[in-house]
Amino acid sequence: MKKHHLFILLSLLIALPGCATYKKKFKRKTVANIGFFADSTITMLGGLTYTLDREDTLLARRFFDVDAPEEQLVIQFDQDLRKTLRNIVRYSIDLVNIAEIDGEDDVRIKAYGRYITQFRDVMIDNELIDSKGFDSTIAEVRQQTEFIQALKKAQPLLNAAAMSAALGVEDYIHAVEALADKMDARIDEDYADIIRYRIKLEREKFDVISAFEIIYDAYRMEEPNLDELRTSGVIWTPEIIPEGRPTRDNLKDIGEHLHNRLQSLDVVQKEMEPNWQDYLSTHKELDKHIDLSIKNAHQARIVILTWSRAHQKMASGRVDPAQWFDIGEVTKSLVKTAPKAVL
Repeated sequence: MKKHHLFILLSLLIALPGCATYKKKFKRKTVANIGFFADSTITMLGGLTYTLDREDTLLARRFFDVDAPEEQLVIQFDQDLRKTLRNIVRYSIDLVNIAEIDGEDDVRIKAYGRYITQFRDVMIDNELIDSKGFDSTIAEVRQQTEFIQALKKAQPLLNAAAMSAALGVEDYIHAVEALADKMDARIDEDYADIIRYRIKLEREKFDVISAFEIIYDAYRMEEPNLDELRTSGVIWTPEIIPEGRPTRDNLKDIGEHLHNRLQSLDVVQKEMEPNWQDYLSTHKELDKHIDLSIKNAHQARIVILTWSRAHQKMASGRVDPAQWFDIGEVTKSLVKTAPKAVL
């Protein structure tokens, strides 16, 4: 299946008037069930937030190279996803338009058959269905005497399109993860000096504190031995380490030396701290947006499949429209049948 055909079928469902007229159409109350389906679709999709937006970042923005291939791929998938979700709404509204065509059901069935037929080539080209399968499905749609039955016969086509779109989200998530890795590397490269200084500073502080431990132990020993301190190289003026048994004054001088070293390191750390915090905050900001992008992609996939399931329930004649959009039911089903592909 071609990688960039993500959501292409649903993205082409724009032949009839769209969202601007749906409230006016619903007032006629002639197709209450289909109206509920469209209205619920709008409400469900309205609850989704979208993906990583470069303008929402402050610190990580300068590491986003809009012309780089990783960014371009994410931008393309992001645009495809947004367009697809908009056009799911448009398809749902178009059903209201078709259902409200004056005349008997046979007029509406013919209109719906023409509407679906326009997607023949794109579905076949993208291997969602073969020509024989598509043609036989459309033939069954046109043979129906009730409009709702025509929708039911067309359901396999919508299932194929929705499943392709839902599975295609995985490509988008992989693209986001690849971009995150690339931006992480760019951040680390930009702050390489700060990272190196920080590592050395922490190592030096650890060595000084370890030396303090030697002095502390020496105070408590009857026969203190400072050989370990002498070989450690922590003391920058080694002549303050006496040969043989150290006196308490010797230990005090060494302690003051270490104290001064620690204070000097603290001064350096305070000077570096703003840059270090910028580094940490940049990674944190990027992680937040990447996590949100992936979370929203998973939500969008569940919404797409929920919408497809709701269409199936509506077309099957289920009486209570309130039961159509059961995200919990769809989620449980997805977890049970294909957890790795969905969550």
